[in-house]
Amino acid sequence: MRCSSRGKDNMPREVNKRSKRIHIPNAQDGCGASLPYEMIIQVLQWLPVKSVFRFRAVCRSWAALLTSSEFRCLHMAVAKAPRWQAPPPKLLYISPTATFDSTAVYSCSFSPSLSSGRPRDRGDLLFTIDGARGNYVEVVTPAPCHGLTLLYDALDTAYYICNAATRAATRLPPSTDVACDSSAGLGFDTRMDEHKVVRLINGMLSQKDLDPVRCEVYTPRGPYVDCRWRPAARGVPSSLHKFVHAAVINASCNKLSPVFANGCLHWLMTPASFIMTPSVAIVSFSVAEETFTCLRSPPFWVPGAPPTSRNWSSGEVELLELDDQLCLVRNRMPHGSNTLEIWKLLDYSSGDWLLNHRISLSGHLARDLRQSQILRVIGSFGSYRSSRKKIIITTSMHKIFNKYQKMVHTYDPRSEALETILSITETHSTPHYGCPSSRFSFIQETLAPVHTTDEEIALSSDLAKATREILLRLPAKSAIQSKFVCKQWFRLIESKNFIQSYFQHKNIGKRPKVMLVVKSTGRLGFSFAPLNKRLQEAPSHSTLLDTKVVCSKPCHGLNLVSTDTNDYLCNPCTGFHRAYSNLGPNLHLRSRMPKTEEHAFTVGNKNVGLTFYPLTREHVIVEIFYHRKDFESRQYDMSCALHWCNTPNAAQQHSVPPLPVNDMPPAYVEGMLYWMNEPRLGQSCEWTIVSFNLATSTFDVVRCPLWFARWSSRNRCRAFVVELEGVLCAVLADPVADKLDVWKLEHGQWGRAYTIHLEACPGYSLKTSVVVPLAVDPDHGRILLNTGRKIGLYDPVEQTIQNLYSLDQVPVASSAHLKFLDMPSTSSGDSLTCSEEESVAETNRMDSNLIPSVPMLYEESLACYSFVRKANCLW
Repeated sequence: MRCSSRGKDNMPREVNKRSKRIHIPNAQDGCGASLPYEMIIQVLQWLPVKSVFRFRAVCRSWAALLTSSEFRCLHMAVAKAPRWQAPPPKLLYISPTATFDSTAVYSCSFSPSLSSGRPRDRGDLLFTIDGARGNYVEVVTPAPCHGLTLLYDALDTAYYICNAATRAATRLPPSTDVACDSSAGLGFDTRMDEHKVVRLINGMLSQKDLDPVRCEVYTPRGPYVDCRWRPAARGVPSSLHKFVHAAVINASCNKLSPVFANGCLHWLMTPASFIMTPSVAIVSFSVAEETFTCLRSPPFWVPGAPPTSRNWSSGEVELLELDDQLCLVRNRMPHGSNTLEIWKLLDYSSGDWLLNHRISLSGHLARDLRQSQILRVIGSFGSYRSSRKKIIITTSMHKIFNKYQKMVHTYDPRSEALETILSITETHSTPHYGCPSSRFSFIQETLAPVHTTDEEIALSSDLAKATREILLRLPAKSAIQSKFVCKQWFRLIESKNFIQSYFQHKNIGKRPKVMLVVKSTGRLGFSFAPLNKRLQEAPSHSTLLDTKVVCSKPCHGLNLVSTDTNDYLCNPCTGFHRAYSNLGPNLHLRSRMPKTEEHAFTVGNKNVGLTFYPLTREHVIVEIFYHRKDFESRQYDMSCALHWCNTPNAAQQHSVPPLPVNDMPPAYVEGMLYWMNEPRLGQSCEWTIVSFNLATSTFDVVRCPLWFARWSSRNRCRAFVVELEGVLCAVLADPVADKLDVWKLEHGQWGRAYTIHLEACPGYSLKTSVVVPLAVDPDHGRILLNTGRKIGLYDPVEQTIQNLYSLDQVPVASSAHLKFLDMPSTSSGDSLTCSEEESVAETNRMDSNLIPSVPMLYEESLACYSFVRKANCLW
């Protein structure tokens, strides 16, 4: 339904119709004296958005009225009335959160700080958008389009629509088109009373079945629409292909978003794109008709000038919507004139332009504007108590390393006064992408709804919400299979929010879950079997591995399984796996390599770890290979490579660690990988920890506890690192005393965590095997130990071990021993309990040529990867 404009005292027809369906409370309802319906509407329609939300709680009738589309249209029409006294204007800006994996949306008034009179250094937090990478998000619409603002996450190639007044935001579904360059804008169709997101795409020219230039439209029309991008009604005319192509390149390269004005979205071109038609400057798209036209260039674009002319260089001109009119900003500072010119388009048909403002930037206060790397004019606002207009100018500049300063200035055309109202210094973790673009917009008081997400569509009924609760409780493999029930379930299970909720729900107790890697007839050569299933079976030759594997601890729902030649990223719950070939040498120089010290945690002459980048939510494999290792001369040669798991590209060579690392697997803790060094190589004989920070892509050194003895040839102690209870721990294994000393690093200080005495546990003796602490019982403090052949629970008080599984005999674990383990909800559905009757006597020893099955910890999740094209970051 479309809202018509109303007179000063006339009641709109739509509201009269609504009065027959909505009950307004009266005295009998206990809500005050009975008032005429028209009078209540006259009062409510002038309320600010915040008050409208508060009055929804008065009663059900008011809630129904204030949430109706009729009232929403009426409220928006009142906001445009001449006698409407709008609240003081506010600015919207976005910034990364402390964790850099979400975007914070702030509001700020157009005045300096009241306490000091100096520019503000922060605003008021409105809301956050989880999943939108704060370092990569920019505002596409500096002027809100009928109350809504379009945001773009360049890293995830995702668009978000938000309403700062109602604090609502939603993510649009992804487009299926792959583009070399693209640009999108938000417009409003007044005839259909709906918003549209329009995206221009420069296709991959090598694909002959695709048009070189395409246009697609997304219309958020309600919770039950089939959410998808569709081609524009009339497409891009072939005669305008080169103009649209040039406009998209200019928008992508110079970070210039299209401007919505007079019912059309406008993209700016540059003369450097082509020579033949210098009179064309702007591509216009009618949001209602979905047709393209071109507009003439302003007079300062000299006809016939070559593309390299300095009359108009790239990035010096931008489009702007000012007072509901299309304008153009010309930055004259690169040509020696410290001025900004604002030209206004007088008539679409004639293409006449008028110089409306000339802003002088020669004063002392304009120094920040002249030195800025990015300068944008985003619009104007009227003073709250007067009709005087002020023009808003935003700047961004790279200060030092990863520090960026972004500022907001106001300019009064009458007094030519320039004032700085906001100055923000931010830290960004990716300085190599350059200075961030301006990320500011206005806040418009409106009740305009944002589009609902796929998950919200899937949860549009009480039955759907109940379905979600059921799906959260299914085993991971069953949840994956449930995607194919219907489109609604597919949208729900594929949503990032559901995947995160599933992970949190399944791992809420942080109890360790154990699986076994066993032999498989498939291409991988191995598969995963739940521990509870193996507890009921005796080991046989058909289930024992014939290839040695080493498994990492779970890292954000995935495990790394390494062999001598390959690494496999796996989700043992769903069956997802992806292989990555090693970039290490063929190791043909065997004479220069000592014999590999065989134990359960080594595989070849490499050391591989799995880490996670929170900013992009991507797993990364870090591989360290030894080309040479000579313990007599203490000389070594090694290389390092990184595998980004979300891309099909080959591994990237990386600088080597500052110290050699030993053969024990690394530990992952909060985005960092840690290795224990190899004191038998290099110049130092001290135990030292090597760390790798993926965010900065650098290695560093962490000192071990002072209690750690210096290594010597007479010292048979082994040292390595593990992660226990989310904390980095250093372990010193003393085979003479047969004990493990475990130290934890908290708040930069080492402290003793556990001492594990193994002299009374022959199967776990340090004289014959390497024993690694895997996890700690969160309730009773028992420690899960792994030798590669046995796993058991160590009781620090009794100093005894209760076997959970042994590859030398049938397991003797009872259900009481297994209580601390979380029962895995795998697709097999088997329980982890094991009665004492099932603990049978010894079986035949395994053939020494066969490799036993390998125990591994896992987290139940739906995590997986599909190869996608890397996003083109906008900054």
